[in-house]
Amino acid sequence: MVQGRFARKHRDLRRVPWPAGPGTGHFETESALGAATLKILRQPRYNPGRGRFSFHQRTIRTSPRRSANQRDAAVGQKTPNVLLIMLDQVRVDALSCYGSRVCRTPNIDRIARDGVRFERAYTSISICSPARASLFSGLLSHRHGMLYNTTPAFYGRQDLAEGVTLLPSLVRAADVRCGYAGKWHIDRSGPRAHGCEGTEVPGFGLPGPVREYDEWLQGHGHSGLRSVPVRDYSTPGGVIDTCLPTPYGFDGVIGLPSRLTPSGFVAARTLDLLREMRNDRFFITASFWGPHHPALPSAEYAGTHDPAGIEPWPNFADDLEGKPRIQRRYRDCLNPNFSATDWGTWRKTVARHYDFLAMIDAQIGRILDGLEHLGLAQGTVVIFTSDHGDTLGCHGGQFDKGPYMYEETYRVPLLMRFPTGRARGEITNALATNMDLFATILDLLGVASPADRHAVSLAGTRDDPEAIFRDCVVGQFNGFDRRGMYLQRMLHTGRCKYVFNPGDFDELYDLDSDPYELRNVIDEPGLADVRRELSEMLAAEMARTGDPHAAAARQLMGLR
Repeated sequence: MVQGRFARKHRDLRRVPWPAGPGTGHFETESALGAATLKILRQPRYNPGRGRFSFHQRTIRTSPRRSANQRDAAVGQKTPNVLLIMLDQVRVDALSCYGSRVCRTPNIDRIARDGVRFERAYTSISICSPARASLFSGLLSHRHGMLYNTTPAFYGRQDLAEGVTLLPSLVRAADVRCGYAGKWHIDRSGPRAHGCEGTEVPGFGLPGPVREYDEWLQGHGHSGLRSVPVRDYSTPGGVIDTCLPTPYGFDGVIGLPSRLTPSGFVAARTLDLLREMRNDRFFITASFWGPHHPALPSAEYAGTHDPAGIEPWPNFADDLEGKPRIQRRYRDCLNPNFSATDWGTWRKTVARHYDFLAMIDAQIGRILDGLEHLGLAQGTVVIFTSDHGDTLGCHGGQFDKGPYMYEETYRVPLLMRFPTGRARGEITNALATNMDLFATILDLLGVASPADRHAVSLAGTRDDPEAIFRDCVVGQFNGFDRRGMYLQRMLHTGRCKYVFNPGDFDELYDLDSDPYELRNVIDEPGLADVRRELSEMLAAEMARTGDPHAAAARQLMGLR
């Protein structure tokens, strides 16, 4: 029986999508009826008389989907170009278009103001290489093979699984030029091996040694990468003056004018690509190194944000009671000089990350201005996202990302600005993933998506900002090289989040009543039905997507 405050706040779970039934592998059934489609969804309803949840069916009639290219052809419009702008590791709540009252990002806001903002977009995995590989392949990590960052350590790998094709290869076959500027970090081959023009930085790249950036600096009158001064604030022994690459490197100040920083380099090379491809159909990616640590703003932006004005995260004081034990171990044993500090120290680090983000935002403004100056804005879809989120001290002082699936690390910004259509300053609560950009970009460019991919196109948002594309999203964690030997799977319905932890107890959060995920209610007696339905949904999705852990997960969840 559901009791107390939790019951009162869960009497309207009818908004949560639920599966058609155990073992189906799908969350809806469809029946084609001429020009329309029937969708039958099972949803929960709390019955106070019986003191439990029951489930009812709801039938929705929808119009059949046409690809964005088909819709363009129907009205005689030219297939647009696509510009993808991607950050590396950013908290959604750091962006002013997503509600930040401290950090201002006016140029990113320009995209949101003239487009559509996804409130419930997620990464499929909160680690750089597999998240980027999922975005560019449309596949979950167990299919593209990049389980964590490019490394041969343990069961890691440096290259994608055999036969995996990425966006550029598919797009080039349709006579679309592909440009890439900035961080790659998908495999050791680099973007040119997959059909891109532009920068060639395999692996992580900056702030490590990158020959192309070094030569670019020298071409702008600088003596080169190895002589770039950095004031590093994050070393255990205190502030030190050093040079790139920083010896410890979490945050500091870089001794370069903003336009010569790595962010300025990405903007400059993106503008070069726009000029070079202005007379052709194109898909260009601007991939920034940041605000992933080390957060290194230039002197122009350092000090922009006053640490005293940054309030503690609502879950900064999380004692992790009732959470899997690895979370406390991960926090206390790795980078303890960060995790063991009080908010007075953390907020200084957060302020420098905000300074860094403000500098990157200005470089994004240069790209958007260049797009308009070249006369390309009216024919180009602009998409903005990140590979995953960041902790920055949330949940008791967590650092970076790791064996937890909190909103701070799995939720991502997603903005789409269309040259035509209804989406202008719209906000959608439709569930989406950054992996879905694979199918979306192909759809926008008029290229068929391979049938074996997990991504779904979000291009319909252009003409219908209220369109629904997914009933749930699935998240993964396969370990983090030597730092996080741990397996997790997540199912997110928009309101409820279920996390399967085979090495410990599971997690269940109701994001309406507990948006900061402070209370794990997995063992709440009255939620047995909810827990079972969510685990059935997750097990079915794992089976449907070919997750190699699907059968064992079903057994460990106690499902038949």
